[in-house]
Amino acid sequence: MICSNCSHTNEGGRFCENCGSSLTGGGRTESAAAVENTASSALSPGQSNKYIESTKNISKMYFGYFMEVIKKPYASSQAVGSEHFINGLITILLYSFLIPLMLYFALKGILADMNSLSAGFFGEEMQINPPFTDVVIKPAFAYAIFIMLVAVFTFASIKLGRINVSFKEVVARFGSFLIPFVAILAIALIMSILKVKLFFLFLLLGFVGSIFMVPPLVIASFKKSNVDGVDVIYGSLITYVLTFIAIAIMGDMLFNALKDAFSDLLGLFGGF
Repeated sequence: MICSNCSHTNEGGRFCENCGSSLTGGGRTESAAAVENTASSALSPGQSNKYIESTKNISKMYFGYFMEVIKKPYASSQAVGSEHFINGLITILLYSFLIPLMLYFALKGILADMNSLSAGFFGEEMQINPPFTDVVIKPAFAYAIFIMLVAVFTFASIKLGRINVSFKEVVARFGSFLIPFVAILAIALIMSILKVKLFFLFLLLGFVGSIFMVPPLVIASFKKSNVDGVDVIYGSLITYVLTFIAIAIMGDMLFNALKDAFSDLLGLFGGF
C-alpha cells in the first residue's frame, strides 16, 4: 500500500514503515484518483463531441416537430402529451425572445437612420446603439415568466373542469398551440430586421393572438366531451382574468426595461 504522506510503498500494516502515518486513508486516496480520472475522461474531446451531437439531434427533432405542428396546428397539438414537455419549453423560450429581439432591431434601425442624419447635419455620426441587455435579455426573462404564468392559469382552469391531467401535459400542449404564433412573430422579426414597417401588425397579431387563442384551445382540447366541472368558456374567462391581473402586476417588469432604455437614449440625444 502506498503512503499518502511520503509515497513510500508498504507491504502491509496500518502505519507507514517510513514516516509512521496512518495507511487507512490509502483506499480513499486511490478512489479519489479514480474519480479524478473519470472526471477528466468526462471532459475529453470525444465526450464533448457527443454532447454537441446530442444538441444537434435535439434541434433536428424540434425542427421536425415544429414543421409538423405548423402544417396542422390543431390536429397535431391536441394529440401532444407529456413526452413533448421539453419541446413546449423550447417554444416558450423562443416566444419570449422573439418580441424583445424584433423591438431591438427596430430600434437599432431607427438609431442608424438618426446616426446618418447627425452625420449629414453635424459632420459626424453619434454611433448610438440600443443596449442589448436592457432591450432584449431583461424583457425576455419577464416574458418567459409571464407566458409560463398563463400556462399555469390554463392548467388551473383545466383542473377546475375535473380533468385528470399533469402540468407537464398542459405545458407541452400549450407550447404546441403556441407554435403558429411563434411563426408569426418570427416573420415579424425578419420584417423588423429588413425595416419593413408592417412588422408591428405581425407583432400585435402574434402577441394578442397567443394570449386570447392558446388558452381556450388548450382547455377545449382536454375538455372535449367531458361535461363535469367548469365549462370551457368559463374556464377561458377565468384564464383571461388571471392573465390581465398578471399583466397589471408585471407591467413594470415587462415594459420598464424598454422604457429605461428609451429614456437613456433620449438623454443621449438631449446631450447633443
